[in-house]
Amino acid sequence: MGRFAAAEEVAQAVAFLASDGVSGITAAEIVVDGGTISGLWGTPALR
Repeated sequence: MGRFAAAEEVAQAVAFLASDGVSGITAAEIVVDGGTISGLWGTPALR
């Protein structure tokens, strides 16, 4: 993607994490940054 996440994308992730659909998820890190973090470490973001 190579761009910062839009506010709507972050809001969708927050809504998902606040929903009942995540009852089986524990200790997960969900990064919503459009691939920015992976680009910082020299790993190309998946496109």
